[in-house]
Amino acid sequence: MSRSRTRRPTETSGVEGGGELERPVTDRSSKKTKRAMDREIKRYLRTGKHDHEFIGWPGDDFLTCLKNGKQTMEDALIAEVRRLESGHAFPKLPAGVDSTTFAREKVTPMVMGLFPAKEREIILGLLERSLVFLTHDNIEQVLREQRYLSSAWDLANLYLGSIGSKCLNGKPSYLVGLSQETTCFVSTDHFDDEDPFADFVVHEAAHVFHNWKRERVGLPHTRYQEWLLPIDFAKREEFAYACEAYGRILERAKNPAERRQLHAEYAESWVPSTDRVNQDELVDILAEAVNARNGWKRILKRCAPPKRVPMSVWIKQAAREAVIRADRSLATEGEEK
Repeated sequence: MSRSRTRRPTETSGVEGGGELERPVTDRSSKKTKRAMDREIKRYLRTGKHDHEFIGWPGDDFLTCLKNGKQTMEDALIAEVRRLESGHAFPKLPAGVDSTTFAREKVTPMVMGLFPAKEREIILGLLERSLVFLTHDNIEQVLREQRYLSSAWDLANLYLGSIGSKCLNGKPSYLVGLSQETTCFVSTDHFDDEDPFADFVVHEAAHVFHNWKRERVGLPHTRYQEWLLPIDFAKREEFAYACEAYGRILERAKNPAERRQLHAEYAESWVPSTDRVNQDELVDILAEAVNARNGWKRILKRCAPPKRVPMSVWIKQAAREAVIRADRSLATEGEEK
């Protein structure tokens, strides 16, 4: 899940503005194949989409084709990122910022409010290792480590936006954060954003709760309690935005009256303008949170999936409805006679 804002070419690179890949034509790679590969590279750089099976790419078997195709796409992506970042100032972390310490400090209030005491240290340990700020120094390594090329494309755009460059598709970039499993990739714009209720780190950390299973960190789990927290699929973004804003309200407010005042300010001017959340419901969730003793729990409750109906209750309801339908059918037959 993502959070949006309200130089050295390799041997197989050489892509300038999505141009053709400069590569010698060999017996295995005919001119026709080379043109097809160049078109696929252009499509990937422009849209993030590509042929997942790399049919027709060089290689003696399917796996080799996959490996060669992914490598070539990565090289082209990195070459294009280096080209687009030319002339821009490179983002840097503020002096003295340690990602691990910074992440733990940011997410501690949220973890304390959402998890029981015996689980908190496990969750904090997971989240403090999750934060990655994208910079000029680490962007190439980050892109090459991605399992999916689509994820690498998204992260490239996140980084390009942080330096003031356009996206790979030529449009402005509004992406400032992206979570992949337990890793939270965040733009360095986090330190300069003017939104007083924005916190990209908390937002992306909140997504980890529905990305990762309890079993994987050694927490108790059941068939119906698989994920770190029960968050309805349709309300994942509302949950993340609510946690983000509520965390900032707690940082700034000294008492309940100030929390309510900040909530009013948020509702008036700072609700995110995105079609991924219901703005009215988000404001209502936060209104309930700022008036509660534990607002984090109220946010979770409002974003939880519908309660599961026990099988025994479901069978009784189904039997009752079947009887009603049968009675209506008999009544209709009687009237017809």
